[in-house]
Amino acid sequence: MKKFIALLTASMLFASMTVSASESVTARAVVASAPSYTEDGFNNSSDQQAAEDRGMSAGEYYNNVVVSTPGVTNAMPVGQGGKILVNGVPTNLTAILSKVAKATADAANAQAAALGGTLLNVVKVDFPGANYNVATINFYVKGLADGAKVAAKQLVKGEWTDVEVVEARADHVVLNLKNAGPVAFVALP
Repeated sequence: MKKFIALLTASMLFASMTVSASESVTARAVVASAPSYTEDGFNNSSDQQAAEDRGMSAGEYYNNVVVSTPGVTNAMPVGQGGKILVNGVPTNLTAILSKVAKATADAANAQAAALGGTLLNVVKVDFPGANYNVATINFYVKGLADGAKVAAKQLVKGEWTDVEVVEARADHVVLNLKNAGPVAFVALP
């Protein structure tokens, strides 16, 4: 009986080694057709879909930054540059940034021209799950010179409204936002 069990065990081991040593045609086909999201720099297809919904590349999506905007010449990258204060209280919230449509960028360019300035960039800002009257957010605006004069406008219910600029310094603009939606950053002369 011991010999039978030993022979049975050896034959099972030999059979399993033979099967695992050969490559499956199906496995070869799966490896050859790698998912397209990896080629675009995404970790998975759900991240790719979320980025597409916000009009962003993988780099923009994972860094929560809008680098370029259709219709904005020489756009400065805009990201969240620090903690958000909600109604004056520090939070761990993150503003979700997205690209805007070209028509919104064109309207923002018109707002900048009316102010006699230049549009730095326009981004859509959302605060999912936040209940606030005023959200003070520090935006990182890469390349903004120290001492630059900056105005901000926000598209609210189809109308561009002024946004309070708390501070503008090298690479940062701090705004008091009362609504979610597209925000235009304008360099003034």
